[in-house]
Amino acid sequence: MIDPWHLRGRARAVALAAALPAFAAVVPASAQPAGAASPARPGPPAGAGQPAAAADSAPATSPARSTVVLPTALAPEDAERGAPLASALDALLADTAQDLGLSVELAHRAASRPRPDEAELMERARSSDRLFIAPSLGLRGDDVELRLALASGGARSLRVRVERVERDELAVRAAVMLRDLVAELDVGARAAPPRGEEEPCSERCRGRLATPARSLGKATLAANATLYGGLVGFSIQRSSGSDDPRLLYPLLAVGAGIGLGGAIIIAEEWDVGVADAWYLGSGTWWPTIAGHLIYEGRFAQHAADPDQERWASGLIGGTAGITLAALGLSLGRMSEGGALLAQSGGGLGLTLGALVEWAARGDVERTPIAGMGYGAAFGWLAAAAAATQLDMTASQVLTIDVGALLGGLGAAALASPLVFESPTQAQQRAWVGAAAGGFLLGAGVTWYVTRPAFAGARGGSARPSWNRFGLPMIGVIGESVVGSRRAPALGLGWQGAIP
Repeated sequence: MIDPWHLRGRARAVALAAALPAFAAVVPASAQPAGAASPARPGPPAGAGQPAAAADSAPATSPARSTVVLPTALAPEDAERGAPLASALDALLADTAQDLGLSVELAHRAASRPRPDEAELMERARSSDRLFIAPSLGLRGDDVELRLALASGGARSLRVRVERVERDELAVRAAVMLRDLVAELDVGARAAPPRGEEEPCSERCRGRLATPARSLGKATLAANATLYGGLVGFSIQRSSGSDDPRLLYPLLAVGAGIGLGGAIIIAEEWDVGVADAWYLGSGTWWPTIAGHLIYEGRFAQHAADPDQERWASGLIGGTAGITLAALGLSLGRMSEGGALLAQSGGGLGLTLGALVEWAARGDVERTPIAGMGYGAAFGWLAAAAAATQLDMTASQVLTIDVGALLGGLGAAALASPLVFESPTQAQQRAWVGAAAGGFLLGAGVTWYVTRPAFAGARGGSARPSWNRFGLPMIGVIGESVVGSRRAPALGLGWQGAIP
């Protein structure tokens, strides 16, 4: 039978002197609750072969965690011949725990040696906020099966290690196993968020099977920026009054290249999502369209060269829209519903602006160019501002848009007899009023009817929505797999579901 005091001496000389000083340099001791029984044993000074970093983070400089080392459990058939070995292991683990920066409490040790119930062990750790170390031994001929279990008050599970070793190696392996278990416990405690600050799973992992890639909207942003850059080059050429193709094509290439390069730089510098890219796109196109329409409807008839100034007005509108959209994104990440709301605001505003100009003029035969321009500008501006404040889904916005358009078209069709043959101004205004009323009524009724579905999407009533759509995505939309060969699938994707 092995000498217990020889076991302790060899473990201290081999395991602790070699392995534990390095461990103390990287694993700080945990905080000790009030009322701990005994302080940690101070480590060796930095000049005694220990690095300076290890001396700085030694357990003597920080509070130690209150720890209970339970007696080593033995099987009933091994109780008599394994008792001396278990007693030596108890003393070894208590010394090792103190060298690891733990404060060992002797008052809470149990007198019995049977293996404790694991559920009871976890309950004791949670109720007392202490660290419990539960060793057990099993004699297997010339070998020993060593099992170490750690129960921490802040953990939801036990940390267990089991090894079968020779009796001569028991001391070294026991010290190393305890060191590794405490190291895992400290690393997990530093990585886990504090209690009560965990992000709820409904927000953290709703519908996610994998972590989204960074700047997922890079391709969408690049496509919009490249097209707009080419439009800027064309606008510069047209506003200069030149029709020379030798100037046009270089300007198109330079504008598209600058737009593409700028989009790539922005996507590398910031995390641009698909919704962010579409929101910026709305600020690019709708104000540009509004600038063209407003100038064409209000100022073109008085200008000496309306074509040149119209393209310049489009540039001014696009620059202002991009600036405002960037300011909106500076308030936080944009949701898919917010991006679609901004796009929808420009289109629905253009329609309402046309109806307002028709009602003001009383002449539906004349194209309401200026009204469409003002409607697109103010509609996009209002919707883009609302998108930064409202929490809406893409399905909500799409549903209301469809209801508004169907209501407006239905009312216009029912009131169409008013504009047959030679309608008066009053009849034309009545037809426009009916179309606008149906437009607004359709949007309101759709919102009211689908409210339970929207409430379920926000975490209220769990009633299903009739549709779930996202924003279109340009770029990698899938993957082709043939044997061990893989290739990305590029294209335009738009996903949705109708349960």
